[in-house]
Order: sequence, then C-alpha cells, then structure tokens
Amino acid sequence: MNITRKLFLITTVLIGFASDTFAQSKRRLDYDSLLVGDLITPAVSSVMMPKTYTEIILNSSLVTTHTLFTEDRDKLDMDWRSTTSINTLQVTHGISSSGRFNVGLDLSYRMRRMDGDPESSAFDVFSDKSDGLIEYQRSFTSVGIRARYVPTRNRNFVIQNIFSIPISSASADESAFLGDNRYALNTQFLYTQLLGRKVFLFGQFDVLVRFEDDQNTMDFTNPINIFGTYLLNDHIFPFVQLGMMNMWDEDFEHLGQSFTYGVGLQYQFSTMFNINAFYNEVFAGKSIYQFKGLNLGIRVVL
Repeated sequence: MNITRKLFLITTVLIGFASDTFAQSKRRLDYDSLLVGDLITPAVSSVMMPKTYTEIILNSSLVTTHTLFTEDRDKLDMDWRSTTSINTLQVTHGISSSGRFNVGLDLSYRMRRMDGDPESSAFDVFSDKSDGLIEYQRSFTSVGIRARYVPTRNRNFVIQNIFSIPISSASADESAFLGDNRYALNTQFLYTQLLGRKVFLFGQFDVLVRFEDDQNTMDFTNPINIFGTYLLNDHIFPFVQLGMMNMWDEDFEHLGQSFTYGVGLQYQFSTMFNINAFYNEVFAGKSIYQFKGLNLGIRVVL
C-alpha cells in the first residue's frame, strides 16, 4: 500500500470519526435545548423524551426486613430475615413532535430469600446457599406497558401510567413469594418545583391498583414521596426523601401504613447520562414491615 492510499484511508477514518462526534454533540445540544430545568431520577423519571429520543433506566433495589410494626405501631422483631432484590429495566421513547407524550416498556426481575437467622446479611439474596435458608426464588416477574405525558401547559407536571402483566413461569405459590404476581395499574403524578437557583422539590403521588386473582382480592396502595435536592454544581445533586404509604382492601378497609426517610446522591455526567444511589428506611408504621432499602440507578438517553 503506497503512502497516498494510506493517507487517504487515515483521512477518511478521521473525517468519519469527526462527523460522528459532531452528530452526537449536536444531538446532545438539541436535547439540552428541549429540557425543562434540572431533574433527578432517584427511582422514577419524569423527564419527557423529545421525538426520536429514547431513555433507558436500569434500577436495582435491595429491600430487607426482620422487624414488624404491629397494629399498635410497636416494633416486633422476627426470628427470620426476608430480602428481595428488585431489578427493573425501563425503556421510554418520545413519539410526539411536541415532546408531550412518551411510550415505554418495563421488564422486572426479582430474587427473594428468607433466612432463619434475622442477623444474616441482606446480600445473601444473591445466592441460594446457606444452612439457614428457608426459601429462595428468582424469576422475571412482569412486563409493564407505560405511557408518560404532560396533561397541562405546565411541563413540570407529568403523569405516568403503567399496566403490569405477570409473566413468571413459577408456580402460584412461588410467584406469590416473589410478589409482582398480579395484573396491576399504577398511576403516578409527578411534579418538579424549583425553589431559587439551587434547590428544587420533586413530588411523586402514586395510585397503585392490584387486581383480584385466585388467591387475593383487589387492593389499593398509595405511596407519597417528596425529594428535596440541592445542586452543588452541574454534576452533583445530593437529595433527601420523606415518604408515606397507605394500603386498603377492596372495601377500603385500612390494611397498613408506613413512613419513610431516605438520603441519596445523583452524579450527572451529562443531561443524557447519570447515575444515582440512595438509602431509605421505614421509621414508623402500622401493620407493616420495617423495610430498609438500598437503591442504585443508571440512566442513559440515546
């Protein structure tokens, strides 16, 4: 190969690389110009995708308990530990030119373990080996069909609907052990409010309906969460969480209640790529377990 051909090939590769870099840079600039304010995505995203853009989120939560809040709101220690690993892949795509309507799919995978030792490690959920093991299951549990949209002129207010379809191939008892085993409809009301230049609030109000099946009647769950975030700079967003959850049966008899706090941090490499982590814990409740959770999330926009 002579020197002229070599130079031609090198030049072609460099031009192609530069063109691709420019196209990606322009796409990111276009995306940034369509964003509404700074947003966090601790466990749910309210970011509307412009047309042709796709948001991909992988969220993993490790939830464990060995304590129950009784009907009288007293704490009762159990002689076992239950831990669940909840992993959800969310894909959201912008389909409207106004950027006010998105569609998406969710895929959930769970692992759950019960140990006879309440002092056992929550991280044992990633294995089915132990002398103290009571029960262990893992499976893909559901697929969710999702719509995210802006219903008013205020683009800070977003509604998201998710219809979940159980897909586990496990037996009925095994699926019940994992949870996420019923048809369900979750409506999420999401709102972001900027307070000054550095502080903003993110509110999440859910209405989750789990439909009747052969083993359960219909029930309703209403989690309410508020996240307060401080923008240290363009990349680092520490945040705190306060939450409350209530549960009712089909006759609206109250089944349980919990109150939660949490702390976390989001690192934003760019508006199209961020990671976050936060810890939360139920600190008070009624007829509900005292859950403690560690949550990790990765978000990419393509």
